Amino acid sequence: RWTGSVAPHSLKWALPCALIAVLLHKTLHDWSELGRYFTPDPSKSETTSWTLFTSILGVLVVFRAQLGYARYWEGLTLVEQACAVWMNGCSNLIAFCSTD
Repeated sequence: RWTGSVAPHSLKWALPCALIAVLLHKTLHDWSELGRYFTPDPSKSETTSWTLFTSILGVLVVFRAQLGYARYWEGLTLVEQACAVWMNGCSNLIAFCSTD
């Protein structure tokens, strides 16, 4: 059932990245001196990480909402234009097909 699936393509990218992450984790935690050098203060790094994460997430949510709002108004404008064209066509049909 691999035919047509995205799993082989995604595994091609995910497995090397996971392997690099595991190797870096092992390397930094096995070598105590190197681990101490690269490991920041946990209290500061967690706060900074969450602040960065929530800021990026907030920007993405606002961007997505603006995009949806713009698409809604564009669709509404196009529907109104279509209604105007149909109204014009019907009024022309009535005007030119009357027997008066």
